[in-house]
Amino acid sequence: MRPKRSFMLKRKISKEPSGVAAIGVEELRRLVEVTGRLLSTIDFDRLLEIILESAKSLTRSEASSLLLLDEKVGKLRFAVATGEAKDSLASLYVPLGEESIAGYVAIHGKPLVVNDVKKDGRWYSGIDEATSFHTRSILGVPLPLEDRTVGVIEVLNKEGGAIFVEEDISLLELLARQAAQVLRNAQEYLDLAASKRVIEAAQELRYKIVGRDVKLLEGVKLAKKVAASNTTVMLTGESGTGKELLARYIHLHSPRKNGPFVVVNCAAIPTTLIESELFGYEKGAFTGAVARKEGKFEQAHKGTLFLDEIGDLGLETQVKLLRFFEEKEFERLGGKDRINVDIRVITATNQDLPEMIKAKKFREDLYYRINVFPIDLIPLRARLGDIPLLADHFIKLFNTETTKGIEKLEETALAKLKDYEWPGNIRELRNVVERAFVLASEEVISAEDIVIGKGPESEEKESLYAERPWMDAVHNFKLSYLMYTLKKTRGNHKQAADMLSIQPSYLSRLKKELGIDKEEI
Repeated sequence: MRPKRSFMLKRKISKEPSGVAAIGVEELRRLVEVTGRLLSTIDFDRLLEIILESAKSLTRSEASSLLLLDEKVGKLRFAVATGEAKDSLASLYVPLGEESIAGYVAIHGKPLVVNDVKKDGRWYSGIDEATSFHTRSILGVPLPLEDRTVGVIEVLNKEGGAIFVEEDISLLELLARQAAQVLRNAQEYLDLAASKRVIEAAQELRYKIVGRDVKLLEGVKLAKKVAASNTTVMLTGESGTGKELLARYIHLHSPRKNGPFVVVNCAAIPTTLIESELFGYEKGAFTGAVARKEGKFEQAHKGTLFLDEIGDLGLETQVKLLRFFEEKEFERLGGKDRINVDIRVITATNQDLPEMIKAKKFREDLYYRINVFPIDLIPLRARLGDIPLLADHFIKLFNTETTKGIEKLEETALAKLKDYEWPGNIRELRNVVERAFVLASEEVISAEDIVIGKGPESEEKESLYAERPWMDAVHNFKLSYLMYTLKKTRGNHKQAADMLSIQPSYLSRLKKELGIDKEEI
């Protein structure tokens, strides 16, 4: 990957007119040709080459160079050059100000022509000495961007021993203005591309399926096979085994990967609202329906609809869902028009649907519609060998979201994780690792930081999560967590504040607010 180029400088450009001279028809034609070349690519290095080649050609010069300000050292550096000395210039710098012609142009934001460099005190002879190039004359113009100079374009030695004139200044200034804008567009594109790569990498890490267990890999293999088709998939398994993760995996490996992935947790939506949530509603369909609203089915058009905990749907909603599977269309609540959508449906449940069918709580005909391609996910206790991989994965994930820099778990901490049956499966493991990540005061998570199952803190936890008014619960959590942190740091305010990422003064106010005495720590 090409290193990012930074060319934004903070030198102000003079607002005084430079006295642009008229240019001829031939020069205008050549300038239009240059513009076309500049717009032909967004490759940063190629743009620099086109700018320099064009500067040399437009002014009929022997060589050209583009210098950018390196703000770390406060000097101009050669970004790219043409001519015999171009390879020698790559590592050279030019001072700012009156010590060099390019430095003068950068500081003052004005073009400068020196047709006999030996008679000008601003000529920096060090470049010729380093490159063995013989400079007779120089024309330099600022590379402008809004109210700043972002560099300098120089051309050297007019061909045939001629001198640089106003027409050369005009051509080079016009080129510089176009070049600066094109370079900014290219830089913005590179920044966006880099941001996109970072986001994609984070997403890939977040939704990565981790593990080497044979049964897990069999399930992933099945998911990959079915992804290419439009077949309805049903994922089964205990809560927290990663059903949504596998559903997203199927979506991302399917022809619909560029479409939406819409998740509906059927257990989280009240029965009275589930139909309007799934199918949408028309204005006036019920009290409060002040405008038409699209449902999840419409939102998932050209993509995938994931119905999690489908066993929690009421029988009436099951009928409407069955009708969709049979007819591939539905009506909004309060509407009469039939709506067709192009979606793939994936369902998931942690319930025994055949038993629910016997109990008349789930429709048998709907079951056969959704159970076309079942995939079962095994619980974490059946794949304990994957715990080190999963824990390491979660640490990497949390490191991308914070600046804490946790490296790994101690062996004793890992042993503690392996010695537990994980009724909450991967979701519970993630929560435990995340809490340990917060509690850890070193770069390594210790066994002390791992809080799982029924330990010494179980009674305190039950008290903490007992039913109570919201603000009382918040107060109790603050008190419990602050006491834990202070005990862990043996009352060291600075260390405790660092662990909590707050100011020591705020820690003192919290202690006072929560009524924590020194003797309690």
